[in-house]
Amino acid sequence: MVRRAGGGRAFTALAWGACAMALQAAEAPLPAPGNVAGLPSCVSADWIPFGRDDQSALLDDGDRRAVVAEMHSLYPVIEHDGLPVSRIVLWRRGGGDLVFVAAMDNPRQAGEACFIATVSAARFSMVVPLLRKYLPPQAAAAP
Repeated sequence: MVRRAGGGRAFTALAWGACAMALQAAEAPLPAPGNVAGLPSCVSADWIPFGRDDQSALLDDGDRRAVVAEMHSLYPVIEHDGLPVSRIVLWRRGGGDLVFVAAMDNPRQAGEACFIATVSAARFSMVVPLLRKYLPPQAAAAP
């Protein structure tokens, strides 16, 4: 399922602060910081809260490219929008849902990011290896 920004739809998301922390240690599991509120949409006033029990990790550039390529294959509308996906976050919400968050540099706020789309990770072929690499304690609970 693809959830795109805008249109009054409900969204899932992740705090950009967690992404920034993941830049410093992308290979380590990243618990959600309790002091970060959420991540803004790139195209609307929507704001998506990031839960205290969530886990996330910013994918390295090679993994980002692989996920974006598969994302475009599974959901061509994301590629057709033409928005540059500069970050992909693997995010496990507190309830167990595993999501890829596509983000880009925020055109309205220098130095910040905003989300473009959130996509269920369940259909992706590389989800189990990425779980093992980025969120090892959660790999056994793969979707």
